[in-house]
Amino acid sequence: MTEKAENKAIQKKIIRESIMWKFRLYGFFKNLRFFEPYLIIMLYAYLAGFNSEFILFKIGLIFLVQEVFTYVFEVPSGIIADRFGKKNELLFCFVFYIISFVLFFVGLGQPLKYFFVVFLAAGFYGLGEAFRSGTHKAMILSWMDRNDYQNHKTFVYGRTRSWSLIGSTINGVASIFLVIFVPATQWIFLITIIPYLLDFTLIATYPSYMNEKISDSKGFWREIGGGFKDMFLAFKNTRLLRGIFSSSSYDAVYKSLKDYIQPIIKIYIILVIANLGLNLENWNLSEDNFIAIILGIMYSIFYLISSFSSRYAYKVKNWSKNAKTAMDLFFYLFAGILVLNSIFIWLELPIVVVFLYLFIYVFENIRRPLCVDYLGDIMKKEQRTTMLSVEAQFKSILVFIFAPLFGLIADFSIPGLFIGIAVIMVLVNFFLLSGDKQEKKTKRKENGEV
Repeated sequence: MTEKAENKAIQKKIIRESIMWKFRLYGFFKNLRFFEPYLIIMLYAYLAGFNSEFILFKIGLIFLVQEVFTYVFEVPSGIIADRFGKKNELLFCFVFYIISFVLFFVGLGQPLKYFFVVFLAAGFYGLGEAFRSGTHKAMILSWMDRNDYQNHKTFVYGRTRSWSLIGSTINGVASIFLVIFVPATQWIFLITIIPYLLDFTLIATYPSYMNEKISDSKGFWREIGGGFKDMFLAFKNTRLLRGIFSSSSYDAVYKSLKDYIQPIIKIYIILVIANLGLNLENWNLSEDNFIAIILGIMYSIFYLISSFSSRYAYKVKNWSKNAKTAMDLFFYLFAGILVLNSIFIWLELPIVVVFLYLFIYVFENIRRPLCVDYLGDIMKKEQRTTMLSVEAQFKSILVFIFAPLFGLIADFSIPGLFIGIAVIMVLVNFFLLSGDKQEKKTKRKENGEV
């Protein structure tokens, strides 16, 4: 049997594994965040009702609070998972998410003087992110180690991520009906609790071996100190550091920019309604409902196409022969899309802007499985949860720098923001992050060049 035929046979076997359905459904329910297509618009409308100055900057501060909590608890959460069980930690993360949704519901229904409740909600959401990030991936990697599927990480993670994106696709459609029929938009946060309760129940049914713990005689705080020591070891391993920073910096820019399409599209829709003289009352629609429908459909399309992209991410790795090479390529492609988008925003061509924004989502959902594959190969097995938490922590540091900064610049010029980011991305990747010297050295040895 050829290597290609053998890989296909193993991949068919992987698909038939019953645990794969749990992995898929986990991501599916997790991504039923019905508020997502409208979060920035909801926050924008709330703040605009009280103060119209530097609104995007203030929204950036809300995301800053979220990322601060994620950053502070990222490494401790990895240690908690390794010491008390990954499955137990994942259950706790959904508790934090649900508390966050309740607080968002309460906060956005109150006067501005109670806006601290929204910041508190963002903090609990950040806690949920810290306890979740890296944990489920580490559980999947453990399952692959147990079944000798280590060489198929991109295939497995791409398949499970594609179901997450199918969840996001359905999320976009469902959110349209919810935002139109709920008494007030903040009710969407309460409805989002339902799929998160389902995910909590699903995680509880995972096999007991996935709650693996590292048992030793160290005290908990010594273990926490050791975790931070492991974090600093990443700085000594240049290959691991380059991989972690390449992954986290790209994801941080993506996370900070991905929802800027909401205010962009809202502005264009209002202009289209005014210029064409559309009478929405003939359709029994308000302007806000019309915007909600457009955004919901747009997000559904984005995530549906991204789902297929993630599903076949392993083919990109096969084509590039090296996950790191493909990671570098997407850095430049992302920068190119930002430049083109800034041009078409200036030219006021909204259809082209939306089309190009789609590629930002597609690239992220191809690149992310490649990153998990690459990092899974170069980090020690016993430190995976901790090091994946380190990667997420690096991302949090960058997001809580980027979110308010991008918001402040966007208040003046979104196209200018996009061009500035694109230039910096190209320079940083070209001079600091591109390539894999160890991989090249290994290949030269195999070819007898060294």
